[in-house]
Amino acid sequence: MNTKDLILNIINDKDYKPTNLDGLGKFLRVDKYTKKALADLISDLNKDGQIKITTKGKILPLTEKEKSLVGKIVMAQGGYGFFVSDNEEFEDVFIGGKYLNTAHNNDKVRIEIIKENEEGKKSEGRVVEVLERKNTGFVGTYQKNKGFGFVVADDKTIEDVYIDKKFSKGAKNKDKVLVEIIAYPKGNSPEGRIVEILGNIHDKNIDIISSIRSHGIPNLFSKKTKKELLYIKDQVDENEKVGRKDYRDLFTVTIDGRDSKDFDDAISIEKQDDAYILYVHIADVAHYVKKHTAIDDDAYARGNSTYLYNIVVPMLPEELSNGICSLKPKLDRLTLTVRMTIDKKGKVIDNEFSESIINSDYRLVYDDVNSYIDDKNEDVFEDESLKSRLKDFEALYKILKEKRSHRGSIDFDFTESQIDVTADGQVLNISRLDRGSGNKMIEEFMLVANETVASLFAYIDFPFIYRIHEKPKKEKIDSFKRILNTLGYNIRGSELYPKDFQEILKKVKGKDEESLVNVLMLRTMQKAKYSEERKSHFGLSTDYYTHFTSPIRRYPDLIVHRLLKKFIKNKLYKINRTSLEEELARNAEHLSITERRSEECERDVEDLLKCKYMEKYLGAYFSGIISSITEFGIFVELKNTVEGLFMYKFSPDRYEYIEEELVAYKVKTKKRYKIGQEVKIRVRNIDVEKRNIDFDLVDDINENIS
Repeated sequence: MNTKDLILNIINDKDYKPTNLDGLGKFLRVDKYTKKALADLISDLNKDGQIKITTKGKILPLTEKEKSLVGKIVMAQGGYGFFVSDNEEFEDVFIGGKYLNTAHNNDKVRIEIIKENEEGKKSEGRVVEVLERKNTGFVGTYQKNKGFGFVVADDKTIEDVYIDKKFSKGAKNKDKVLVEIIAYPKGNSPEGRIVEILGNIHDKNIDIISSIRSHGIPNLFSKKTKKELLYIKDQVDENEKVGRKDYRDLFTVTIDGRDSKDFDDAISIEKQDDAYILYVHIADVAHYVKKHTAIDDDAYARGNSTYLYNIVVPMLPEELSNGICSLKPKLDRLTLTVRMTIDKKGKVIDNEFSESIINSDYRLVYDDVNSYIDDKNEDVFEDESLKSRLKDFEALYKILKEKRSHRGSIDFDFTESQIDVTADGQVLNISRLDRGSGNKMIEEFMLVANETVASLFAYIDFPFIYRIHEKPKKEKIDSFKRILNTLGYNIRGSELYPKDFQEILKKVKGKDEESLVNVLMLRTMQKAKYSEERKSHFGLSTDYYTHFTSPIRRYPDLIVHRLLKKFIKNKLYKINRTSLEEELARNAEHLSITERRSEECERDVEDLLKCKYMEKYLGAYFSGIISSITEFGIFVELKNTVEGLFMYKFSPDRYEYIEEELVAYKVKTKKRYKIGQEVKIRVRNIDVEKRNIDFDLVDDINENIS
């Protein structure tokens, strides 16, 4: 149990007598050196809305109702907002503009109800306290005036921010800037200062750069990091090879995308009677990135690399990610290797972990491997030894895939977008991304390596960072089953297990609604996250899972590598378990946040590029599939993965929405629209700033359909 949980247990105990910080400190017997740490923990718990502190400093537990009245504010463009409770079962509360109490979009707040809900209307409330500011900084466009200026936020839910001339940092009119709010005067616009000028609104890639900064992703390495890079060599020294398993004579390949530059995994294979010996070699980033160095601090702050088509924000500097850590062919590279003996049923019957050195024979690309495996194109490769290994890889891949399928692992096959973008941000084409056997084979090998490493630390019962995936919530499952019923699939049972989801995917395989069901199923699932708790992974249907195979682009993998290296050297006993557990809890929370931050930025940029691409098709006709229906409109996904909305609420024709059937129908013609149905649309409007694409639904068109 970490210190926060201990404090919460004390405060929530039925025998607890409210006390102040001094009283709690005496009870816990903290000294003057640790009292500040205790004060910080109490402050954090108050900000998180898990306790409350009176004006006299008394520390009190929250009632169940009070816990439901802590959450975040979601602003609307009309100057009002909605309170969304941390308790998912608590209904949203309307917060009028005059009751926001300086709260802004996504701020964490505590509210009180001033009017209960009635006749289907939401209850109304007011913000009692702003617990934590979310948007202390954001990106916008500077509008210069004499002696002052305003920043108009890209996020339209944020009101304009007043900038005194002395805080303008010399910004010019129509510059994209990063602003920090310094005051929230009641009744007036927020006041701020410009902390960074990103460029003019017409600069190349300025919209993508703005998205990076607006999501709070650090994109510049510190001066200290740049200094430390000077001491990192571009070749492996002889003394670095001492004590490592030498796998340089083992036939080894990397398989990545054609444009990839950071190769952090390589594979080798051998046959042993009816079994296979699979070697998964991962770049030994921990050898070069030591804990608490500037490079490490920058990597931890980012948490992971962020991929934005023509721009990448790497977790590590290129000297490492594309240089000495990258497993380039014909070069000695330091690695951590998991050697797994796998029987003909896909079970790992033996394993070995080692610090190693490899020299990759080939740098292969997915397109060529897919052509060789899927299209049986023997002319792709000339080396017979390579072809033989690829056949062994393919055979083991099928065994592992079958084993995972048998235990109930869910294999999503939802549509991904292939967006071709030039270096200066011009969108050339958008299409569906095809993933062949080569891609899936590498994924399978990485899955078994990750699971093997996680199982090791679970078996020795040592503190660790796991990748967990909790089972879906009941209300999400009920909603998913209701949609499936509208598609003609009657799913029984109050609870669904991984095997059930797997069977659903088999039923829709090859049908028009396959892509849609994959997306809906993904939305039903909870978000996978990092945790110090040893919990299962629902989607993979496995007891233990972690991330080990991508330390160049994911910080959790680097944490795992450091622990695994300690295990290999028999030095785990030197680690303080209690301190490590608390550290891993903090790491898991932070890295889950940075992962979500990157995903949100990647989605934002994907929506941006799709809007820019579709601008040239304004007024054009397309066919598409209805992906969702709501009380205000119909979402349609085109064949190129672009999604838009037909907002029938503002249509001259009247439409009715039947919630229990998840269908809409046109009152005049009685024509019904359901999820998965193919329809024809016309592109009516594109709003690049809001990332919105609007469609008109067209019933009968004699014009060309794309």
